[in-house]
Amino acid sequence: MQLRLLTEFQKELAVSYCKLAAASVDPPEVNSAFRTGLGASFPFLSDTDRAVIGKLDIVDTSDKRHGLIAIPYTFALLPDLTVHNIYCGWWYVGRPSIEEIRQDLRAMLRKCRADFDPQA
Repeated sequence: MQLRLLTEFQKELAVSYCKLAAASVDPPEVNSAFRTGLGASFPFLSDTDRAVIGKLDIVDTSDKRHGLIAIPYTFALLPDLTVHNIYCGWWYVGRPSIEEIRQDLRAMLRKCRADFDPQA
């Protein structure tokens, strides 16, 4: 998923009290500059020592030349950080669209909020 699209989507998510976060292996100053350039208000987390990608077991082992790199995953997490859905973006078509994220958020809100449907 392109971060530019998520930056545009963040305004829509704020209405439903939903949050985004991005993580990369870039140093904090690179993430900060990238975040500022995009105009994003959500956090960009840095895993420069690549500890998290190892713990999550999302290390790309096929590329011996570049060292430890992460397979691009997108996680949809419930408020208690339980995984609702995982998208593996190894191939571009495996990455979620904004509509797929919207559907995940709708399903998660329905699960978490007794008042999701006020007429139920």
